[in-house]
Amino acid sequence: MVEVEKKQKTVENKIVKTLLIFLILSIAFSVRLLYLDVIKGEEFKRKAEAQWQSAGRRVPGKRGTIYDRNGRILAISIKRYRVVTNPSQIDDKERWLEKVSDQLDIDRETLKNKINTNSSYLVLKTGIDKTEKERIEKLNIEYIYFEPYYERFYPMHNLASYIIGEMGIDRGLEGLEYKFDSILRGEYGTIGFLKDAVGREIPGTEFYIKKPQNGADIYLTIDINIQAIMEFEMKKTIEKYKPKRVITILEDIKTGEIIGMATLPNFDPNDFSQFSKAKFPDPAYGWNYEPGSSFKPLITSAALEEGVLSEEDKFECKGYIYKGGKRFTCIVPHGTQTIKDLLRNSCNVGFIQVGSLLGDRLYHYLKLFGVGEEMNLDFPYEGKGDILPPEQWSDTTLPTMSFGVGITVTPLQQTSFYQAIGNKGNRLKPQIIKKIVKDGKIVKEAKPSLIKKVISETTANKVLSYLKYVVGRNGVGGAVITGYSIGGKTGTAGVIENGKYVEGKTVLWFVGIITTKNPRYVLTVLVDEPEDSSLYASQVAAPLFKRIAERVIRYFEIEPDEEVK
Repeated sequence: MVEVEKKQKTVENKIVKTLLIFLILSIAFSVRLLYLDVIKGEEFKRKAEAQWQSAGRRVPGKRGTIYDRNGRILAISIKRYRVVTNPSQIDDKERWLEKVSDQLDIDRETLKNKINTNSSYLVLKTGIDKTEKERIEKLNIEYIYFEPYYERFYPMHNLASYIIGEMGIDRGLEGLEYKFDSILRGEYGTIGFLKDAVGREIPGTEFYIKKPQNGADIYLTIDINIQAIMEFEMKKTIEKYKPKRVITILEDIKTGEIIGMATLPNFDPNDFSQFSKAKFPDPAYGWNYEPGSSFKPLITSAALEEGVLSEEDKFECKGYIYKGGKRFTCIVPHGTQTIKDLLRNSCNVGFIQVGSLLGDRLYHYLKLFGVGEEMNLDFPYEGKGDILPPEQWSDTTLPTMSFGVGITVTPLQQTSFYQAIGNKGNRLKPQIIKKIVKDGKIVKEAKPSLIKKVISETTANKVLSYLKYVVGRNGVGGAVITGYSIGGKTGTAGVIENGKYVEGKTVLWFVGIITTKNPRYVLTVLVDEPEDSSLYASQVAAPLFKRIAERVIRYFEIEPDEEVK
């Protein structure tokens, strides 16, 4: 019994001792916590802040994408990263240098010279994609971080390059990239994050201080398939005739939409060295050329509209005529002709007589058409052509103006003039922007825009029939397309440099309507300074028109409107 009581007491003593020890430890732990929190708290906070630092960086908004009318991407911004360091933070530069030069494939000596400075910012590498970024992150290299940016890419390369233009580092330089820079450009935001003692960003600590805003997307009226057709056929002309450049434009007669517009040679906007050699603005809308005989349909329209000319009137061509003390000639005497014969034969002598009937009223009609006037296009640096006012005319100004000399127009203006003839006299503004989309919503959508009615429907229909006669049997055979009522007019003009015509240099035109019975498209072709200046537009420009027009007809499945004989 006594033994049992002793054992029980021993157990109780052990329990008491254990409880006392636990109590003492608890009190000690609490005191320690109180000491760390209250007395040493500020000190530890400072140490923690020294190791876990907050930071911020600018984050770019994505530049808007440029599409063709069918949603094909023409220009897009792709996210890339810069690998960046702060050399002043690096402690053991030799060890860091060895690791970075090896893993980032950077020349060691070059890198060594760069980091041995007091600079706080150094770009180690650019053009890093997401996969490469993740690989580098896994290496846990101290003192490096990543800056996101966007790199502009043009997946179609040279196609439509003059229309689209070029990007600099952070802004548009030419073309639509320049004209719509403020709409395409994204807005920077700011991201905050924590970084550790060696300058690495701590994953999962990012938060937006200000969210970046993406730019708007732009859809063009261009069909990139048509653009490819035009440029493909133009290259054949360049290879064969070696001109300085070739320009083609396809415009929808009913809407004014530009379906294709090409200037060759062009450039690949992905290669800045090519861009730097390109000629801007785009000659298709920014350069002035004399139209030559391709302007004669406008002279005809003015004379018919003013009532000084009828379809039955006869004009005599002996091969020459004197005006203002100067002799003007045709290649051959054309004899007696009506107005449609004058157009088919491109008779300068006859058109000088037509111009004389109009007098200074010709100037007012050409201004009505828009010669010398801007069209307020969605392009930068638009040309407007030139025409002298009557008070500045010499005795030979009206005669030369009557066959398209002494006047200048841009190729796009010339296209627009023919568009009016094909659209019952209604001249529409040429459109290159189909719609602008911001955050998934259409903020602007193009609609046909009337510039003005320049001639009556009656006059327009007469001139259309004359243009068909010009291309028809015994006319400009190079532009004939079997089964289709094609109308058009050639033109040959001189090249002016420093105020004087340059011998041995010519510009060849053909402007045509697809088709005269159901006008849908105007197609303009300009061949600038072919190597052989003795060639005619009917030999060079008209065949190029035909090749492109045939493929346009097939692409849009335009039904024949002429009986095949």
